[in-house]
Amino acid sequence: MKATGRVADDMQGYMRSYVLPETPWSRIAGGHPGSVLVLRLLPLLLLAVTVPLSFVNPIMIPYASYALVFLPAFTALVNGPVATALAALLVVAVACTGAMGILPYPHIAWGDLPAVAAVGMLCAALAWIRNRIVMRLLDMTFVAETVQGAILPELPERVGGVRVAVAYRTPEGSPGLVGGDFYDVQETEAGVRAVVGDVQGHDLSTVQLTDALLGTFRERALDDPDLTVLAARMERRVRLHNRGRDEWDQSFATAALVEITPRHDTVRVVLCGHHAPLLVRGSAVPIDARPMPPLGLVDFGLQRAEIREATLMPGDLIVVFSDGITEARNGEGRTFPLTAMLNSHIAAGVRDPDALHRKLKADFRGGGFVRTDDLTVLIMQVSGSASR
Repeated sequence: MKATGRVADDMQGYMRSYVLPETPWSRIAGGHPGSVLVLRLLPLLLLAVTVPLSFVNPIMIPYASYALVFLPAFTALVNGPVATALAALLVVAVACTGAMGILPYPHIAWGDLPAVAAVGMLCAALAWIRNRIVMRLLDMTFVAETVQGAILPELPERVGGVRVAVAYRTPEGSPGLVGGDFYDVQETEAGVRAVVGDVQGHDLSTVQLTDALLGTFRERALDDPDLTVLAARMERRVRLHNRGRDEWDQSFATAALVEITPRHDTVRVVLCGHHAPLLVRGSAVPIDARPMPPLGLVDFGLQRAEIREATLMPGDLIVVFSDGITEARNGEGRTFPLTAMLNSHIAAGVRDPDALHRKLKADFRGGGFVRTDDLTVLIMQVSGSASR
């Protein structure tokens, strides 16, 4: 149970941060803990550098004065109103000693003290307002995380005897935690059924359709006799979503439906405008099937989806992904070579889904690739192998 809990926590961490900020500015803008700590200590660091030097070298006295005067503003940058008010009181106290001539700086007259105190009070008020805004944003983030947990499941380590690892991330810089990608894995009487899909767009309507498609999959995967019927149900769900909308507001979605039979000896795939999953044994090979148009753009009453079957052996891996990972580019303009990376790690003997996922994450980060779309990678492994 402890190991399962650890994996679940790790997976949740991957969902929230598949790629850590690389540049100092992106770490600051993204609220990276280390960068926030530096910002909190910045006022003290400025004083620690300028004040001692001012006693050694008179040239540094103006700089020490500036650091002291701007202390409340720097403190209000990421600290709260209490810390900012204390910094303002410290500045007023030191300014008084400077006005009395006790200290060589700051060079300030008694008439300037009201302005210094007013600036300090203004900084404290701004810090209080900023704190209120931050708390509101934190509440909204908590709601978004709750929505994410309700829409996108935190998959267990095993589903129906199949080992599972998943990564999901919205685009780089996206304000939301839920985007257009969706995924799920369900144990049914027909075997283990999985879906990975991508809904057009990134707005609230996209999230609504994502939730609707996942609801349809979770309900109908338990009862529909085969994947073509399940695909038709999801197609109908998109059409119902588009009912009453003009042609410019119509939505569609791509999806890859995967079924692993109860004996884990066969995998079946239906593609609705989606990339073919990879069957990984000695190397990664696409499970090609004649793709149907995306959901919402096809009439299943006139055209039947094609099911592609492939034989499974113990230890085989099935990798289902969205185009967010294969279209991610690095600074040189190269796209992420998912198949090549998988083959490299498989050749090195890495077959455990969780370990393989960690390797892909390291490859993604190490290569400097940047997400421009939602990113989803679902790795499933049939039982009967000695993975590491």
